[in-house]
Amino acid sequence: MVKVFVNGVEVEVDATSTILKAAEKAGISIPTFCYHPRMDPAGSCRICAVELEDSKRVVMSCVTPVSDGMRILTESAKVADARKTNLELLLLHHPLDCPVCDCGGECPLQNMSFSYGASDSRFESHRNDEVEDIKSDVLVFNSNRCILCGKCVRICDEVQDVHAIGFINRGFDTVIGPPLGKKLDCEFCGDCLEVCPTGAITDKFVRYQYRPWQLEKTKTTCTYCASGCQMNVETEKEAIIRVTSSEGEGPNEGSLCAIGRFGFSHVQSTERLDKPYARSFSRLVPTEWDSVIPELAEKLSSIVRVGPDRIATLVSPRIPMEDAYLIQGFSRRVLRSNYIDSGARYGFMNAAYPIGKATGTLRPMVDHQDLLKAKVILVIGADPTSESNITGLFLKRAVRKEKSRMYYVGSESVSITSRAKDHIRVLPGGEGLFAWILSEEISSQEAHRHPDFLSRKEELFKSFNVDPQAYTRLVQDLREAQTGIIITGRVFHRIQSAYAAMENLLRMVQSLGWVEKEGCGILPLPEVGNDLGVLMMGATYEWLPGLLDSQDSECKKKWESTWGDHLSYGKGGGLKEILEGINAGNIKGLISFGENPLTHFSPHSGVHEILAKLELIVSIDLFQTSLSDQAHYLLPAASSYERAGHVVSVEGFVQSLSPAMTYWGESLSDGEIVSRLSESMGHPLSNGSTSEISKEIFTLMPDLSPSTRNGEHFMGPTGNLILPTQTPQPPHKADRNTVSQKMHSNHKEASSAHSPILPENISGEGEFVLALNKSLFHSGKMTLLDPSLMKMKSAASLRINRQTAKKLKIKKNELVLIENKYGTCTIPVELTSGVTENELQVPYHFVSPDLLSLFPGEMNYSGPCHTVTMLRTRVTLKKIE
Repeated sequence: MVKVFVNGVEVEVDATSTILKAAEKAGISIPTFCYHPRMDPAGSCRICAVELEDSKRVVMSCVTPVSDGMRILTESAKVADARKTNLELLLLHHPLDCPVCDCGGECPLQNMSFSYGASDSRFESHRNDEVEDIKSDVLVFNSNRCILCGKCVRICDEVQDVHAIGFINRGFDTVIGPPLGKKLDCEFCGDCLEVCPTGAITDKFVRYQYRPWQLEKTKTTCTYCASGCQMNVETEKEAIIRVTSSEGEGPNEGSLCAIGRFGFSHVQSTERLDKPYARSFSRLVPTEWDSVIPELAEKLSSIVRVGPDRIATLVSPRIPMEDAYLIQGFSRRVLRSNYIDSGARYGFMNAAYPIGKATGTLRPMVDHQDLLKAKVILVIGADPTSESNITGLFLKRAVRKEKSRMYYVGSESVSITSRAKDHIRVLPGGEGLFAWILSEEISSQEAHRHPDFLSRKEELFKSFNVDPQAYTRLVQDLREAQTGIIITGRVFHRIQSAYAAMENLLRMVQSLGWVEKEGCGILPLPEVGNDLGVLMMGATYEWLPGLLDSQDSECKKKWESTWGDHLSYGKGGGLKEILEGINAGNIKGLISFGENPLTHFSPHSGVHEILAKLELIVSIDLFQTSLSDQAHYLLPAASSYERAGHVVSVEGFVQSLSPAMTYWGESLSDGEIVSRLSESMGHPLSNGSTSEISKEIFTLMPDLSPSTRNGEHFMGPTGNLILPTQTPQPPHKADRNTVSQKMHSNHKEASSAHSPILPENISGEGEFVLALNKSLFHSGKMTLLDPSLMKMKSAASLRINRQTAKKLKIKKNELVLIENKYGTCTIPVELTSGVTENELQVPYHFVSPDLLSLFPGEMNYSGPCHTVTMLRTRVTLKKIE
C-alpha cells in the first residue's frame, strides 16, 4: 500500500493502482472517454489528464501508476489546457451535428466541449466524409462521429468475447466496424451502443424518434431470463421508446442481451388482448370486467361446491412473486384444489425438486462472483449465453481474466466452448450417463461402485464418443480443485434421466466436500425469469409457500394458522395428473395464467381432445393462443413492463419490478384478477396493493428480503466515474451451514448413484436426432410478435453440421424434408459447425404443427417430477430436388 494525495486529500491505495483508481477512492471524479471500469485501460482519448504537482507534468490518469507520496491535481490551469487541446483534436473530424444526432443531450463529448469551450478548434484538417454503415438490421455506424476511443471494440472483445467489430484501416482513414466491410453479424447485445460516447453507433429501430430529455426513465428488472438484469425502460407518453442500462447497476453491471435491450415492441402490439372476452355459442365476444368477474365467479363456485380438487391452475414463471403467492392461495384456499403447476414443470423442476429436497432451499450455494474465484467449472447440458446471458459473461471473464479451468459437456458447440479447457462431446442425450459415471468415479470407492460401472464407462467412451483423456483430466481437476462449480441448463434438465442425474451431481458435490466450502456448489440455470420465485411461493402441487410440503399436516397447519383458513384440498398433482384428472372426468375447470400446455405436446398426444372435456377453461394471457381458442373466457393480462412486484434471479437476488407504462387497454395483473375473483366468490384474499402483499411475503418469509448487487462504480452522464454508495444487502445465497446439516441428515452410508435411463443410440445411415433448442434472440413464443427481434431471427431453420451437409450435397437455405413414422416437415437449412454429425436442431420458439408431428404421440414424462420429455426424436433427412 502507498499513500498519495489527490487535490490535497490523502488516500491509501494498492501500489499497483492507477491515479484514476486513487482519485475514485478519494471520492474525486475525473472525466474519461475511453476508460471503462470492466475493461483494461487504453489511454487513447487523453481526456483524463491530471497534473503531478511535484514535477509539473501532465499525465494520463487511467494508465499512470501511483507512487508513494505522489501529489496529484485533477483541476489546474495545465489540466484545463491539456483537456481543451485534446478535445479540439478529437473534434477535428467530428461533425457538430448535435441537433440531428440521437446522442445529443446525453453526449459526453458535447458536455465536455461546452465545459472547456473547445467547440471552436485552433487546428485545421479535412473532415472525414464516410457514408453511414446501415447494412446491419440493428445498429448504424457513423464513422464521422467516431473519436476512436475503442470502447465499443474492447467491450465486444473483453466483456462479450464476441469480436464482431474492430479497427479498420490505419491513420486518418481508421474507422470502426465489422471486418472487411461486411454486414454486422453478432449477438446484438447492444453493449457497443451503450458505451459509445458520441453517437457514432445508434439504434436503427428508434433513430430520430426521441430526444433524451423527453423520455421518462423507469428502473426495473428484466424477466426474459433469470439473470436479473437491471435496465432502464424509457418511455414517452406511455409508449416504450428504448431500453438502456447504467454502468455498474445490478448483477449485469450494465450489460444486456438482445432480448432485454431490443425486445419490448411486442407488448405494444396491436395483437395484444385489450379487453376481456367471453364465449357466446362458438365465438369469443368482448365483454366488461364488471360483468365477467361475477359470472366467472359463479361458475367457479358451482364447481367448487361439488368437492375439492375439481379445478386446476397453471402458472407462468414470468409473473412476479406477489401474483404467484395470490394465485396459489386462490387455488388452495378458495378453489380448494392442489392441482396447481407452473411452467417450471417442463424441465427446470428436474433440478429444483431434488435440490430443494436435499438442501431445504432453492437459494443457490454459489453466485456469479463465485465463478470468478472458482478454480474448476463444469458446464453440463447448458448454453449460458442464451439461457442466462450474464452467467455466460461471468464464465467468459472467469476463464479469460481469472484463469479458471472450464470443462464443457454437451453434444453441441456453443459460444463458451471456445473458452473451455476441454469440450467433452457426448452424443445427444448422453449427459445423464456422463453424470452417473462421473459421480460414481468420484463419490464411490472402487470396491463399492455399481456393478455396471465399468461396462457403462466403456459405453460412454465408445458409444457416446467421449474422449477418455479429457474425462480423466476433468476427474483429476475436480478432485484437486480448491473451489469448483457445476452449472446445469436446459438440455440437462430435460433429458430422460435428469432427476436422477441431478441427484448424482448433488452426491458428488457432497463427496468432494464442496457443501461446506465457500465458493463451491451447483448453479442450475432456470429456464424463465422467475422460475425460482414462483416455486418459492408454492405455485406447484408439491410445495406450499416457503417450500413446505403441501401434504405434511404440520406444514399445512402453519399456513392455516397464518391465513385463518382450513386447507381442505386433496393430494392434487402437476401437469401429468391434471391431464389425467381431466380425462377421467374428475377435473372440471382449468385456469391458465399465461401457460399453454398445447405447445409442449405432439398433435398426436390427444391433449387438445382432453382439454375439450372441460366444463370451464379460463385463459389469462397477453395474446390469443391455441389454448385460448378453446377457452370459455379469455382475459387480458398485464406485461412485465406494466407490473409491480419482485422476481428471484439465478443468483438468488430478490429484485423489484416497477411499472414503466400503464396497463394495456383494460388488462390487469394476474394478482388483481385473482383478488377480484376471490372477493366475488365471497372469500377475499387481499384487497391491498402489491406493496402490502410484498410486505406480507417478506414478513412471513424473511429470508426473501429484497437484495441486489451493484458494480464497484457507475459511469456518470458526462463520462465521469461515480462511486456508488454501498449499502448492506441481506443474504441472497443459501445458508451453507443449514444446507450442510440438511444434506448430512439425508445421507446414507450405503447410498449409490442412480443408474440412468440410457438414450437411444443412433443407428442406420441417414438417421439423425432432431432436438429443440433455444434461440439467442427469442424468449418463449410471445417475442415472435416483436418486429425488432424478428429482424434478428425471423423463421425456423434446421441447424445441420457442415460436414454432414457437404456429404449430402445440401447447401445453405435449401429446403430439406425431415420425416419419421409420426410425420413429415419441410424446412430450410442453416449450416453450422456447432452440432454433431448425427444431430439436427430447431429453435423451439418456431415449432410448427408439422414439426411437432415428428414427436411421438405418447405423453412421456421423466422421473418423479413427471417432466414432459418432448426434447428429441429420431428422424431421417433428404434433400428436396
